[in-house]
Amino acid sequence: MKIAFTICSNNYLSQAKTLLDSMQLLASDYVFYIFLVDEYSSEIDYDFFKPANIVLAKDLPIDFNSLKEKYNIIELNTCIKASCFKYVFEHNSDAVHAHYFDPDIEIFNSLNYLDENFNEYDFLITPHISKILPWGSKEPNENLFLNHGLYNLGYIGLKGNSVKVNEMLNWWENRTLNYGFYRLERGLFVDQLWINYVPIYYPKETKILFHFGCNMGPWNLHERELNYVNNQYIVNEDYPLVFFHFSSYKYSNPNVISNNYRYDFKTNPELISIYNSYNEKIQKNKIEVLSKVSCAYFNNKPSINFLKRIVQYMEVALFKLKYYLNPM
Repeated sequence: MKIAFTICSNNYLSQAKTLLDSMQLLASDYVFYIFLVDEYSSEIDYDFFKPANIVLAKDLPIDFNSLKEKYNIIELNTCIKASCFKYVFEHNSDAVHAHYFDPDIEIFNSLNYLDENFNEYDFLITPHISKILPWGSKEPNENLFLNHGLYNLGYIGLKGNSVKVNEMLNWWENRTLNYGFYRLERGLFVDQLWINYVPIYYPKETKILFHFGCNMGPWNLHERELNYVNNQYIVNEDYPLVFFHFSSYKYSNPNVISNNYRYDFKTNPELISIYNSYNEKIQKNKIEVLSKVSCAYFNNKPSINFLKRIVQYMEVALFKLKYYLNPM
């Protein structure tokens, strides 16, 4: 059995459905899970997301109540990733491997390339960038990844029935459930920054994927050129596009690839078609309705830790302000 899953709140279900649709088209032999960091909403017909298995995050064997008190919505959605891996492996003992994809990813090719790597490796990760990035006045610059992580956790693949994977998941889960904050000034960035250690802790078991068709996104456009050839997307003339990460894309502002980034459709016109197509798909999957459904955990009166969150936000804002006033 092969597993793939994503994590989101109700407001990101249209993106998750688009990911699911692409999986059904190109990787239908996978069992697909959506871990919902939210309560079921009367505004949503969850049959729309079949055949995905929807699991409520609060039903994971963790102290979810304390997590929703101390974390904001981004931290809460990311801190459970290791716990979700443990869940799918424990509930599917015959799972040979599992892939995590962010909900705003779309699959464009078979996942065979990813799967074949599990013949030799236990961990699959993708770097944000793999070629020198010229310094610019807008993001991204290389220091962005020193703060947020060398590897993009919009994707990670893990082998099933692996002692090393089990060990890593126990470590990673401990770190993210306890220290999964978005606090750059403390050297913390949710679940992602911790993964810098995986190739160090598990050098023989880790495969860093330098395939340019894997996890193409708005941070690595300086090294990847996309073209549509013979009914498929090709990167740098040689690499079939396996999956594209539409990170930070807003359907309501379709002419912007990502806010504050140096790349746009004028400098990268070859991206217009893939983004237009994605916009059509998420619109079809009810993004105008679903994106307006507030997360149940952040829609009520302030929790007892509300002031702590305010302090955290102020610290992060101050850290960013200091950087922008005095860059490098």
